[in-house]
Amino acid sequence: MHARLFIFLVSALAAPPAMALDACLADSAGAWRGPVWNGAGLQTMDTTFQVGSDGVLIGRYHIHDFFPFDGTLTELRRTGDCEADFVWHDRDGTGVVHIRFEPQLGRFLGRWGTHQPLPGLEFNGYRTGPPPIS
Repeated sequence: MHARLFIFLVSALAAPPAMALDACLADSAGAWRGPVWNGAGLQTMDTTFQVGSDGVLIGRYHIHDFFPFDGTLTELRRTGDCEADFVWHDRDGTGVVHIRFEPQLGRFLGRWGTHQPLPGLEFNGYRTGPPPIS
């Protein structure tokens, strides 16, 4: 009985946490720059992803609009291999952005919308520096 309990405890403690990021999402932390559809056309967006204290990937972005503004990407929900939906929040409201990370190619490809991501509403980024060292 004690041996089984010991094995169970060792196994439970050695297992990675259920919410731990997979390597691809963790490799996506860092600075990115790319086009975003905003208003009547494409504008430049700077995005930074980081792993929060709770082990979840979160982001911040800055859109170089005529009146520049900032936003956040929270509430990560994995949707596939190295893909996730985030909730975006900025001066214009809240919605959903779907992002497919391709850190090995130095990019992420995304689309956004108010209730669901829409084709044509780009939200892309290209690595602007080396990924952070963890």
